[in-house]
Amino acid sequence: MTAMHTPVTTTTLSAAEVLELSTLAPLRSRLKKRRPVPASPKCKKIALPTLEGFIFEKVSRILYLEAKGNYTALHLVDGRQVLLSRSLGEMDCLLPEGRFVRIHRSFTIHLKHVVRYIRNKYGAVVLSNGATLNISPTYREAFMMAMSRYCYGFRFSP
Repeated sequence: MTAMHTPVTTTTLSAAEVLELSTLAPLRSRLKKRRPVPASPKCKKIALPTLEGFIFEKVSRILYLEAKGNYTALHLVDGRQVLLSRSLGEMDCLLPEGRFVRIHRSFTIHLKHVVRYIRNKYGAVVLSNGATLNISPTYREAFMMAMSRYCYGFRFSP
């Protein structure tokens, strides 16, 4: 025998129950969207989540991060690539502010490793390992502002 369930609506609930549900909804949505705590600018190393656990790497050795679906490929100065078990958006939250900038839907770069800016339709950067990455129009202004704060002599006015 199957039990019949009446759908719960605001008309079948008392005013107190509706109030309780309405106050819990924002808390539930915040819990679903929990973000990692960003790193302190003084931190020298970062804990990077992999499928096997964590690796600890010096922040200065990170060249750039590349989106790979729900994963992120971390590119290091020694040529190694590490697959991280977090999305690029989640990894952006872990990185120290002011040293990294998103330049494309698929790329976040370490400003320390930018050696050249190529002025073309939207722009591109060349990193210290020789990699050339395009800057998307969506992130161009954020990149230009970040570079002007990070690098002496680089001026940008929107």
